[in-house]
Amino acid sequence: MLITGIKSRPVYDHLRPLEGGKHHIVAGQGSGGSAMLRLLDELPRDVPVTVLYSSESFSGQNHLGALRDLSGIELKTYPSNQALVEDLHRLLQASRMGTRLYLAGSESFIGTAMQAADACNLNKDEVLREHCGSFVRRVWCVHCDSYTENVTQRVFECPHCQRMLVVRDHYSRRLAAFQAVKADAEVPGELPEAEELDT
Repeated sequence: MLITGIKSRPVYDHLRPLEGGKHHIVAGQGSGGSAMLRLLDELPRDVPVTVLYSSESFSGQNHLGALRDLSGIELKTYPSNQALVEDLHRLLQASRMGTRLYLAGSESFIGTAMQAADACNLNKDEVLREHCGSFVRRVWCVHCDSYTENVTQRVFECPHCQRMLVVRDHYSRRLAAFQAVKADAEVPGELPEAEELDT
């Protein structure tokens, strides 16, 4: 069957200080603030620490106040995850050897932030990612090439092309999303059973 047997959800890390860092960049959103605060408590302040935080949250959690209370860091705040990722990309393009990147937040946020890191050729040993919050899925429609955030159902209607889609268990790192295909492609009108996605 198309939707089972392929399990490729990313494996995440536990944020901890990486050795050899000459500049630490800590980026996160919403519920990721808890992991960021824990990491920032452990990071030495003898090298620059830049913190990027988006208050956009899928869980309703916001750690901006606690981050603002920290000393010895440069804090940049953003109203949206997209704005943070765009600035992260610019920051990484200008970064030098010895930069260490730490990401915390939703799967969707981490996936798009990793696209920025990959575009700037950061090595895997220079990046740690900690998932925080729910495992709602970011889904890419193979038919209209669009993304839908926070999908919780196996079968759902694409808000962009109005096709009924079934979410596959395959996660694409290139797209930073799970793939979805037309649910009734083989027999028009015959849809798989509705179910909650594994979270």
